[in-house]
Amino acid sequence: MTEILIVGERRSPKARKMRVRWEDEALAAVPLFAGLRAAGIDPGACRFVNWFEGGKGATRKHRGRIVGLGKKVQRALSAEGIHHVPLIHPAARGSIRLRERYIAHVVGMLGSEAS
Repeated sequence: MTEILIVGERRSPKARKMRVRWEDEALAAVPLFAGLRAAGIDPGACRFVNWFEGGKGATRKHRGRIVGLGKKVQRALSAEGIHHVPLIHPAARGSIRLRERYIAHVVGMLGSEAS
């Protein structure tokens, strides 16, 4: 299976205060990881970077699948000509915030990525 690079925007003030990163499965990573698992993807096998915190270079060099979290990151990736799978950010507001809906979104976008 191809390594998946998940590109976020930047750590939130709360994440910085708590000293957590995506890999810690805290805050917004909780529904994201649940969605990845439901799609048959091991979150531990994914790499995580934040575009606006030095992740641009790692993203350009990555040769596997790239997932862009949220519209700002997706616009930045598209502007650089980087092919990616767009996912709604797990901290988005509205009806997608319901865990079941977010999980279904991730499975719908990445379900075939597990194979």
